[in-house]
Amino acid sequence: MLIDINLLPKKERKRRLPVYIAIGTLCITLLGTAFLLINTQISQQKLDNLTKDLDMKKEFRLQQETAVSNVESSDGAQQLQTAVQWAEQYPIDTVPVLEHLTSLLPERGFFRQFTYTEDGMINLGVQFDTSRQAAYFLNDLKNSDWIAEAKLSSLETSQGESVEDTSVLSEDKIMPRYLGQYEISLNQAFIKNELQEKNEGGAE
Repeated sequence: MLIDINLLPKKERKRRLPVYIAIGTLCITLLGTAFLLINTQISQQKLDNLTKDLDMKKEFRLQQETAVSNVESSDGAQQLQTAVQWAEQYPIDTVPVLEHLTSLLPERGFFRQFTYTEDGMINLGVQFDTSRQAAYFLNDLKNSDWIAEAKLSSLETSQGESVEDTSVLSEDKIMPRYLGQYEISLNQAFIKNELQEKNEGGAE
């Protein structure tokens, strides 16, 4: 019977455990790093999406506020324009107009007929002693800032005769009276401004 006797010293087995530990540690580190990178990227993506969503909401809100502001501004402008139109079309009080026209009359001039419409037109019948007074009154009307336009449509004597047909009367006859018919257009803007300033001055 043969016996195998190995007198050579046995080789020590290489210690592989530290290598395995190092490899395992490296793998764990790599996996951890990869996980952190992926998680960071996902978080950043979510943050970007939230930021974009917030920006879109802010922009939408700004657009809505601008639209509302424009509508309110448009309504305010429309209301202001309506008020201005109403004020321009609102008839002027008759009393100040009559007072002004009376101040232009000659000493012995008298109103015989007065018609005033809302659009600022006046038909005025006035009695004078002479035809010259009728002409002077027309000139004063035209020179007044309260009057936009004035014209003498007719001039007759108290007997209903036109001035051209009136003959020179003798001294023993009664002098006729002259009846002038005037068509007057008021300067409404000027009058309203004048009356407003007068009221404001009185209020102070």
